[in-house]
Amino acid sequence: MAATPSKLVSLVEAAQAVASGASLTAGGFAHSHQPLAFTRELIRQGRSRLTLMSVAECWVAEFLAAAGMLEKVYFSNFMFEGYGRCQRFSKAVEAGAVAVEDHSHFGMVSRLMAAGLGLPFMPMKAMAGTDILAISGFEPPDRKARRMQSPFGHEVVTAVSPLRPDVAVIHAARADRLGNVQLFGTTSVIEEQARAAGTVIVTVEEIVDTDIIRRQPEMTLLPALMVDMVVHLPYGAHPTGVYGYYDHDSAHLADYYAASRTEPDTAVWLDRWAHGLPDHFDYLDALGMTRLLQLRVDPALGYLREASHG
Repeated sequence: MAATPSKLVSLVEAAQAVASGASLTAGGFAHSHQPLAFTRELIRQGRSRLTLMSVAECWVAEFLAAAGMLEKVYFSNFMFEGYGRCQRFSKAVEAGAVAVEDHSHFGMVSRLMAAGLGLPFMPMKAMAGTDILAISGFEPPDRKARRMQSPFGHEVVTAVSPLRPDVAVIHAARADRLGNVQLFGTTSVIEEQARAAGTVIVTVEEIVDTDIIRRQPEMTLLPALMVDMVVHLPYGAHPTGVYGYYDHDSAHLADYYAASRTEPDTAVWLDRWAHGLPDHFDYLDALGMTRLLQLRVDPALGYLREASHG
């Protein structure tokens, strides 16, 4: 029997799968497991006119907007918990540089779920009677959602259309070379995002043998048949965190948030932490081993025993 080919690729190769003008969705929620090493590589490669189909991957959206790479965004809510609004993203929307289509969280998830299940629509009750449906963004209202009567009674529901991103980019805990992916802790809506996308790219903290994956099959979030590429990227979510590996870097996040108040300071920050560093491992070298080790969590708890996120 022929050996199953490995899905391991380099970060550069994986990022080349996202062409200018493509649509993508990214995993993660708030300050947890967002694929930010991949996002920095996209910035280095200079993509443009991207469409983001997002639930809550605020840092991905913010960095892409800060780099001038976004054209359109389907989303539910972007905010930096503990800091405030996503300033470069918000400014780009206010200036008309980025067009947006608003949803509730469940509305976005339902559209991705419809695509993942191969359905023409998904019925739901959320968003009815709100300006999310009454006031459209760039999408024609009847292509986003329609009110319809249930075929099993007189109840009226909202039917939302599917969203099919070209690429889903996920950061997870570990995978084998075949593409079986595991993530510990909260998983957000990664399964829905991966099922909806045409291509699935996963970056992981560690590569392990398939035998290790098989010891905890209940932790396999994405089986190999759903994954196209795997990239080994330790600290690939930094400055957000990954449960069981490292906490989010509150100082680094605060530095960015301060810089993001003005466009020139944001440009300086991006030059230092994205454009000015050839690859992810240069980024880690710039952070320094001491700082990275200070973020490592207690392996028994999955998080830091004593953390200061002020």
